[in-house]
Amino acid sequence: MYTLLIADDEALEREGLELMIGHMLPETFRFLHAENGRRAIQLAEEERPDFIFMDIKMPGIPGLEAMREILARQPGTPVVIITAHDYFAYAKEGVALGVREYLLKPARREEVLDVLKNLIAEAEEARRARDERLAMQEKLSQLLPLAENELSLMLMLECVQEVELSQLAGLLNLDWHKGYAMVLSFSRYSSKEWANFQLVKKELHEAVKQWAKSGLSCLVSPVVGHQLALFIPYPPRRPGYSQRVAALEWGERLRSRIEERFGLPLSVGIGSVREGWDGLGRSYREAVCVCADDQEQDVASVRHYDDIAESSGRPTLPPDEEKRLLDALLRHDKQETAQRFDRLFERLAKDEPRHFPRLRGDVIGLLLSLGRSAQAGDGGELLSFLSGFDEPDSLREAAQRRLAAWIDGLREAKEHGRSHVLQRALLYIGQRYKEDISMEQTAEHVNLSPYYFSKLFKLQTGENFSDYVTRLRIEEAKRLIAEGRLSLKEICYEAGYKDPNYFSRVFKKVAGMTPTDYRQQRE
Repeated sequence: MYTLLIADDEALEREGLELMIGHMLPETFRFLHAENGRRAIQLAEEERPDFIFMDIKMPGIPGLEAMREILARQPGTPVVIITAHDYFAYAKEGVALGVREYLLKPARREEVLDVLKNLIAEAEEARRARDERLAMQEKLSQLLPLAENELSLMLMLECVQEVELSQLAGLLNLDWHKGYAMVLSFSRYSSKEWANFQLVKKELHEAVKQWAKSGLSCLVSPVVGHQLALFIPYPPRRPGYSQRVAALEWGERLRSRIEERFGLPLSVGIGSVREGWDGLGRSYREAVCVCADDQEQDVASVRHYDDIAESSGRPTLPPDEEKRLLDALLRHDKQETAQRFDRLFERLAKDEPRHFPRLRGDVIGLLLSLGRSAQAGDGGELLSFLSGFDEPDSLREAAQRRLAAWIDGLREAKEHGRSHVLQRALLYIGQRYKEDISMEQTAEHVNLSPYYFSKLFKLQTGENFSDYVTRLRIEEAKRLIAEGRLSLKEICYEAGYKDPNYFSRVFKKVAGMTPTDYRQQRE
């Protein structure tokens, strides 16, 4: 049943029109009556009629003005002018407002019937189209999570096929040129924690989707084993360093929420910003690489690939088979390195079944490439060493020994690399501690995120950043007091403080006495 609003200042006109329509189309309409323009506007807003028959000449608000008000609030409502005034100006203004028909009183039954049949047919067609659209939206809403899972799994499992990826991205309305991956990795080693993880896995996945999508507009993968991944678009107009800091902040936020709500420890790895779908897959592998091992006590449980690369000297990794081997090598994973090398060796041996010198040359070339990327620095010695083997098994064994030795060396180099970064930071602090230096400035100077830098600094110095700077300033103040050339106020400014009273309080806290007492003690 449809609702028809009849607006006319003549009650007999309204009742006569209702009687006519009710007789021609029984049980089709519910009728509303408005005796003036103001009442028509009120009823239109309250009842939302399907159709409106409007007289032009009415007391108070005229019909055309009432139509203008109604259509401004409810655009698309079919309005039919029914009036005794056949003026072109009225018809012209009505058309401009979007009036559907223009009937002259007294309207003939056939005219009214034709108008109503057309309006009903249009309404039915619009309703069918709306129902089809809603059904399509419902189906699409069921397909979208499947498409999101499929796309994220293709990126995780390196099933990169441009056509399928583009189709899935189009379905999800994604138009990314750059992005990065974040991996949440849950503990596998504690049987109790693993059992708890299995119990809440579905609820946890929904919670992560809710938290992450609200702020990152990202893809969220299903839980695969003990991990799930986020694929996040690169925010435009954000410098790379600040984007890295923001990504780490999001990683820490997710880690804190998950540990607080579910009581599950986890590590978070974040990959570099990359271009294209293959770049996102590569960023995912980087994020997996830097997830802290559950059994290790490392610097931070939220880690960015660029931080690790900067502090360890690790190069970037192309996504082919050789570079996957390099990836395992640089993660210091002896077992995976050996397995990946064996697969490559078997492939090389299959290609050259009867030509051992060529196989040996290919293996030497592979290790030389890995050695350069891993900065092993022993290319000449490696060439001489591997050239001395004359059969496949001994060559394979020797190459495996060399890879294992490189991993041992890389572990030592990692610690040395961290120390090198720290030395750069300490030099920077030593040059600027008398200024308004901040931990964020120092972290940016050595190209690490503040979060990672603060963990690294505390781990290797035993002090947090502010305590270290304060100690430098107070030691400088003590040295200047011992010289006896400057007043305490001048020493305050020379040591990097702007307020003598604050300087005195800090000095007493660190030295156990005021600057005045310290000077008297030195005299």
